[in-house]
Amino acid sequence: MFPARDREEEYRTRLLNLAQDQIRNVLEVLRKTLQMLEQLSKENDVKKFEELYSSVLKSDEAARESKRMVEVEVSNIGAILTNREDFLRLINSVDRIADIAEGVAFRILGLARAKLKINKEILSAMVELGDRVLATVNRLREAILAVTLNSETFTQKVKETEDAERYVDELYRNIDFQILQSEMRIPQMLLSREIVAMLEDIADKAEETVETLRVLSFVIL
Repeated sequence: MFPARDREEEYRTRLLNLAQDQIRNVLEVLRKTLQMLEQLSKENDVKKFEELYSSVLKSDEAARESKRMVEVEVSNIGAILTNREDFLRLINSVDRIADIAEGVAFRILGLARAKLKINKEILSAMVELGDRVLATVNRLREAILAVTLNSETFTQKVKETEDAERYVDELYRNIDFQILQSEMRIPQMLLSREIVAMLEDIADKAEETVETLRVLSFVIL
């Protein structure tokens, strides 16, 4: 009985280490996407945007590879891992963050290629939103790291993730209203609204992921 329990704990630790690798790669996808967003305020060098987007795709593939490694590990471990479904939900939720970030990057590239300009004040607000979204995902990463430490630290990181998501939600509503009130042309307006909605969705997904992590913590801590 005890050896089996010890093995299960070892498997959980191994999977959490892989999940930490995954969230680190996902953060790289998001950081590079936000670099593209900031680039919109500079000279419209389409080649630069294409290089940044290529870098986003490379990081996205690294994140996907991390996810595949967890899936293979879960499959190899088999039924001895009682909460395998929770681990799969965790990595799928983290993977969704990378998917959304890549979608944001693609739309930014579309803006650059079409030479569509965004109001400077709105662009500044979009960059701020992106920074807050990045902070939210960083809090999620810290929660994933803390789940193997102690209950108090983990609970604090979960709360920080939730607080960060609420702040993003408030920012998003204000920016979306600001875009609707602007005099931007329809193509810029539609793409801008889509980008900020997707950024807000990333923060929502971070909060959803931390809830899955909370469930896992019941058997880890």
